[in-house]
Amino acid sequence: MTGTVTRIASRQNPTVAGAAKLADKKYRDEEGLFLLDGVKLAEEAGASGLTVEYILLSEGAEAKYLDMLRRICGRIYVLSGPAFERVTDERAPEGVVSAVRYSDSVRRDFTESDAAYDGGAVLLDGVQNPENFGALLRSARSFGIDRVICGRGCADIYGRRVMRASMGAALHMGALYTDSAAEACRMLGARGHRIIAATPREGADVLGKFEFRRGDVIVIGNEGHGISAEVMESVTGSVRIPMAEGQESLNAAAAAAVIMWEMYKSTEL
Repeated sequence: MTGTVTRIASRQNPTVAGAAKLADKKYRDEEGLFLLDGVKLAEEAGASGLTVEYILLSEGAEAKYLDMLRRICGRIYVLSGPAFERVTDERAPEGVVSAVRYSDSVRRDFTESDAAYDGGAVLLDGVQNPENFGALLRSARSFGIDRVICGRGCADIYGRRVMRASMGAALHMGALYTDSAAEACRMLGARGHRIIAATPREGADVLGKFEFRRGDVIVIGNEGHGISAEVMESVTGSVRIPMAEGQESLNAAAAAAVIMWEMYKSTEL
């Protein structure tokens, strides 16, 4: 790919200032752009078919990465050390930050046609921690789930911490945000999906003995409060992970990974 390489020394340069502002969700939404850190995620974005608008490269990383990055994007800015510090939030940055166009597979609504999707999905009821959210997306993709439904309060899939924690999986996921996870559950149930809540409560089916089906939707609750009462009223079943005595629950991302593995094992292997 041919293109331009522009050198920037000033921290106040408009391109540098604009990239730094993408740390704010409001500005990301206005621009339709988000940031990725590192070479691996830059390559992953290019391979996934997303549009890499431009790449910011530190002077120290130029010799190592410039030729390779030019194959991904035709617009590269080589930044001085002080300028690059403004666009990274990593303690030991690799020297590569990519600005990528929003994906058509991420939407801020949930419709009847979405409920008619015949595959499985994960519904997140207020999963706020970006690292949990990203790790959960990584597990979902690993176990054949390519769609996540995000209720109110969930982390932003385009956040840098989410992207890093997902190790690129977020770039391949369909994410649908909704103001009412309970209404999404009802719509999915009306289309024949079973809505299965992950809960430590007594009375839930024991994971390992529960038989998953294709099209099941797994509900994962908030890290501190679990699944909301409104969503629990809309589920069609529940499962709990059997654990050693004295331990009541797992981290949301860990619990989701265990349950999605069982789902994958039941429906795909």
